[in-house]
Amino acid sequence: MKTLVASTAALLLLAGAAPGFAAQAETETVSIPVSKAKLNLNNPQDAQRMMRRIDAAALQACGADAHSFPYVKQAVAASACHREAVAGAVSQLNSPQASLTVTGVRNR
Repeated sequence: MKTLVASTAALLLLAGAAPGFAAQAETETVSIPVSKAKLNLNNPQDAQRMMRRIDAAALQACGADAHSFPYVKQAVAASACHREAVAGAVSQLNSPQASLTVTGVRNR
């Protein structure tokens, strides 16, 4: 019975401390330049190539890269960071700039 009470108390202490740990997590804003030079975005193959570049840059900006384990890439690809990074880059595609920037926020 003493073990159960001690375990419950420890769990309650940890549960109360969890928000404190989350508040201490540092974030880092990362921007990755992506070139759209020599791509005709009206061409489906070039548009697909551009989206692959954006996806790769978003993965990198959000904490994964080409050498990450597949499950890490999947988790990052499903994150809000990745969604927001891709959406931000896609919104820049209609600008006359020669390149665009994919920006993500990752926890350190």
